[in-house]
Formats: sequence, C-alpha cells, structure tokens
Amino acid sequence: MGRLRVSARLATITLVVFAIIAASTAVGWVVAGDSATPADDEPDIGAVTSALAVVRQVKSLADAATVATHAGMTAETLAESRASMDAEIEALYEQLDALQSAGHSQAAATIRELTNELVQRSAEIERRRLALAEVRRESERRRQEIIAMTNWELVPASVASEDDVFYGLITDRSDAVAPDDLLRYSRLALMTQQVDQGSVLLEVAARQSDIAFIATVEENVDLVMYQLEDSIDVFAEDPHPDLEPTLIPLARELVDGAYGEANMIDMMKIRLGLAAQEARDIAAVDGTVAALQAEATAFLTQAVDSVGSVDGYLGIADVLNAALAADQHVGAVAAVATARSAPTTPLGDLPAVRDAAAADLSGIRQHLEVLEGAGHGDAVVGLYSAVDGLQSNVDAIHDGRAELVEALQSAAGQRAQLRAFFDYQLRPAVVSSLDNQLYYMLTGRSEFADGGASGAGPLSREELVRYRHLALIFNPLFRTFSGLIIAIIISEPTLIAEAEERFATAAHRLESSIAYLEQEGGSEVHPQLVPLARQFIAFGNGDANFFDSLRHRLPLIAQEAELIESSRQATLALQAGIDTLLDDVLSDAATLDPDANEPDARVIVLVIGIVAAIATLLMAAEVARRRDPESV
Repeated sequence: MGRLRVSARLATITLVVFAIIAASTAVGWVVAGDSATPADDEPDIGAVTSALAVVRQVKSLADAATVATHAGMTAETLAESRASMDAEIEALYEQLDALQSAGHSQAAATIRELTNELVQRSAEIERRRLALAEVRRESERRRQEIIAMTNWELVPASVASEDDVFYGLITDRSDAVAPDDLLRYSRLALMTQQVDQGSVLLEVAARQSDIAFIATVEENVDLVMYQLEDSIDVFAEDPHPDLEPTLIPLARELVDGAYGEANMIDMMKIRLGLAAQEARDIAAVDGTVAALQAEATAFLTQAVDSVGSVDGYLGIADVLNAALAADQHVGAVAAVATARSAPTTPLGDLPAVRDAAAADLSGIRQHLEVLEGAGHGDAVVGLYSAVDGLQSNVDAIHDGRAELVEALQSAAGQRAQLRAFFDYQLRPAVVSSLDNQLYYMLTGRSEFADGGASGAGPLSREELVRYRHLALIFNPLFRTFSGLIIAIIISEPTLIAEAEERFATAAHRLESSIAYLEQEGGSEVHPQLVPLARQFIAFGNGDANFFDSLRHRLPLIAQEAELIESSRQATLALQAGIDTLLDDVLSDAATLDPDANEPDARVIVLVIGIVAAIATLLMAAEVARRRDPESV
C-alpha cells in the first residue's frame, strides 16, 4: 500500500479550518461567560447584613424593655423611650421583610413570630411603667413626709408629754401616787414607744422590696396602730393638762399614714404588686429574647458560611466569623464582669467562673489576632487595650469576690442573730419587767420575787422611778434595733453616719437606764434584763460590732461597683469596635470583585486559540512552500 499523498493546498485549508474552529469556540466561551454568569456564584451579603442588624436590634430592644422601673421615670421620659423602641421595632421588621424578599422566608417567619412575642411582652411592661413610677414617687414622698412629721413634731411632743407627766408625779407632795395617775403615765410611756415603732414600720413598708413580706409588715403595722389608736382614744376622752396640745392630732396623722387616703400600706401593696408583675414580664422577655437571639444567631452563622462557600469570599467569611466569635466571647465575659456579689454566691464555684472568664478573654485575643492577620490591624489595634483593661478588672473582681461574699454572708448572719436576740430574748425581758413592775405597783405582787408577794404599802417614789427607767428602756428599743438593721443592710457609705447617729442617740438613753436598774432594779425586774440590754448595745459599739463590719464591707462593695462599671465601659468599647469592623467588612464585601486581580480563564483560552491559529497558519505556509518549489 502506497503512502497517502496530501496536496499542499488541502493541508493548508484543513489547518486553517481547525484554527478558525478553535478561535470561534474560545470567543463563544467569552461571550457566553460575560452575558450569563450564574447567580449561585454571587454571595448573599445582604442576608448577613440583615441578620446582623436583627441581632443588634433585638439586643437593644431587650435592654430597653428589661430596665426596672424607678421613681425618676416620668410621662415625658417614658414617651421618649417608647418612641425610640417603636423606631427599633420598625427597623427590625424592615430587616425581616428584606430577608423574606431575599428568599429566606422560613428563617424570617420564625424570627418574626418571636419578634411579635417580644413586642407584645415589651408593650405590657411599658403600659404599666407610669403607674409603677408614680406609686414609687408617691411612696417616697409620703415616707419623707411621715419621717419629718414624726421625728420633728410627734416624737418630741410625745416625749415632752411623758416627761411633764412624770415630773408632775415625782414632785407631787402627796403621800402616794394615785393608781389612775400611774396608769395614765404608763399608757403615755407606751404611746411614745408606739409612735416610734409605728413610724419605723411605715418606713419599712415604704422601703419593702419583697412581696412575700407584705402580710408580715401589714400584721405588725396593724398591731402597733391598734394599740396607738387605743391610746389616742383614752387621752382624747380624758385629756391631761401636761399633754402637749399637738400630741393627739399628730398621732392621728401617723395613724392616717397606715389607714388614710394616701396610706403607706395600700401603696406598698400596689407598688410591690406592680413590681412583681414587672419582674415576671421581664423574666418572660428574657426567655423570648434568648430564643430570638438563638434563631437570629443561627441564621447569621448560616449566612456567613454561605458567603464563604462562594469562590473568592472565603477570606471574607473567615473575618466575619472571627469578629462574631470575638463578640460572643465579649458577651460571656461581660456576664461575669458585671455580676454583683451576693450572700448566695457559691464560694466553691468562684475558681471555675474565673477559669471560664480567662478562657473567654483568651478567645477574644485569638480572634483579634485572626482579624489583624487578615489585614484589619488598624481596626483592632485599639481593642487590645480594652481587652487588657477588661482582664485587669475581671482579675481584680475575682481577687476580692471571696472576701466580699464572706462579708455579705456575715452581714446576713448578723441580721438573723439580731432578729432572734431581739424577738426572743431582749424584748420579752423588757416587756415582762415593765408589766411586772406596773403589776407590783398596783397589787404589791411580783412574779420575779421569791414567795410571790411583797406586801408593799403605798406606791413609793422609788418604784415610780424604777418604772420610769424601764419605760425609757422600752421606748427606744425599736429605734435602736432599726439602727442596727440599717447598719446591716445599707450599701451606701453616706448612710453610715445616719445609722450610727440613730443608734447612738437611742443607745445613750438605754445606757443611763441600764445603769440605774443595775443598782436599783429590785425583784420586779427580769433577772436577765441588764445583761441582755448590755449585749444589745454591744452589737453597735462593742468589739467586732455591726458598724465596724459595715465600715469593712462598704469599701469592698464600692470597689466592686467601680470595677463593674469599668468593665461595663470596656465591654461596650469592645462591642462597638467589633460592630464597626463588621460594618466595614460587609460594606467592602458588597462591592468586592473577587476576581479583580486574577486573569480570566476564558481570556486565556481565547489567547491560546489565537496563538494556535497563527501557529497553524505558519505551519501551513511552511508546508506549502516545501511542496510547491515554485512558490519560493
């Protein structure tokens, strides 16, 4: 078989045709590629932006809705707050509409349902705020009004009346004290104590924050006010010339503080009822927000991952994930760094809490390093100092937390100890001594005397003086007790002087009467009264007294509060910096051409095709030249 002979002209034509086909194919690829790029290759930056906006707006709404109502909230400030919340709600729904329009209908519907629940619960809280703020203001106004009236008018009038009646009895030149005069003085001494105790109980009602104690406070107020009303009726029917003219009207005004038109008991019930409802609503909002944040965060994570799956956008997704992870760590640290110590804080859990905070702080730094390595060094350089400050604050909080918790637990133990001592030892001893002394003066019998009866004759001045000192111990007991309670529960350093002054004034009156009864008490006085009274005073001025504990405790509380505020500012700065970085990254990503710096593969194909065509033509020309010598 012979060799196939191909003419030069045929070879040239064949090669030219193949070159044209190759070039045409390359050009077709370019044209088709430029006119119909698949939509799946475009990242959904808008979904990330909307999801991030939803997360932020939910947090903002939650912060506004879960603020406890206070007396400083007025109709004007509440209206401004509601207008701001309405704007946040409107913006939130706009973002959900954008998500739904972009094809994320299922996620948008789930988040919208939870958002509707959040808006409804928030509206319930806002609807009751004004009433709660007003009753708080009115309660505080009435408290100050009653305190001023009692301390500056009623108590002085009662004490002056008691002193004048006693002076009349002790200076009477008759052989004996008449029983009616003794009973009048006894009732007046009791009335002074009733006034003091009643005013303090009304103050307790105004300051009460636990709805569980409403019945206890009301019961105590009813008991004291019943006794006070009985004393008022007695003196109103049988006035005595030594009584201050303002005593009865002022005493009735105090009773009105418990039962009048604007009384402290009704306001306490209304205030605590509204506050308890608000606490329940806030707890419900917290639950809704947790679910809403979980859904929004899950969708945000999904949207960021979707961006990362697009060619050229993996780096953008890594930056977004690093920033979001850093923000989550900041939130976790903030929860620890802004939590106040309490007597119930478990000391055994403190090391684990500290380790968790340290891990979160380390996580923040690691993600900031990722962001810095991705070219965002200028944005994160200022955040490192905030992290360092937050680290320092968290360490300082944890360094002092054990000591503060122990101090708070000690205060709680002191309160329980004082309450038991006062209710079950001291007060019964004073009351029984007072009753027994009066009974002895009227009948000549004493339950503490050996043999029961002493066969006393006419009432002596000595017995009257003894009764007077017992009354002087009884009257300031409740004020002294309340001064000690204040020393246990207060957290404001400015109130230390007030508590000490209240205690010192009452304790001074106790001291002089205790000294007298120690020498002249007689068998009518409870045998444990004097040592119990001295122990009672030692709670306020003895070794390791309540005020020393208070002076130790309050600086610890103040130091923690300062560190917590500093931590709050640091976390706000970190979150603001991360938010700014996220916004910048998303803004850049929305206009990014991931292939701007890379050669187009289709152009390469075209170039190769052209080069191949030229090479083919050159080869064809060369073949033709060799086959056809005449063409040379």
